[in-house]
Amino acid sequence: MTAKRTVYHVSPSGERAAAAGVKWQVEGREGRRLLHEPHRTQQEAIDSARRHAKEHTPAQIMVHARDGHIRTAYAYGDVLAVPPDERGRRAGEPGGVF
Repeated sequence: MTAKRTVYHVSPSGERAAAAGVKWQVEGREGRRLLHEPHRTQQEAIDSARRHAKEHTPAQIMVHARDGHIRTAYAYGDVLAVPPDERGRRAGEPGGVF
């Protein structure tokens, strides 16, 4: 039996957070713990998600563009990356990987 993968989403913050200087966020669930980290830049958020993913393998990082589409995905451990037909879906759309 394979371990359940942890999925981290790097996505733009809401308007209220952006007004306070927080433009990107990392969200994920590590076991029962819900992770929600604010970051000023997308690169800071990706770096943070990578650190978490390496600690909680198997894991996957989904990097969203500003419009919500999946821009790229990274896999750590025994996890397959997102299939090509799943890319480009908006977060929360039916049939996506969410």
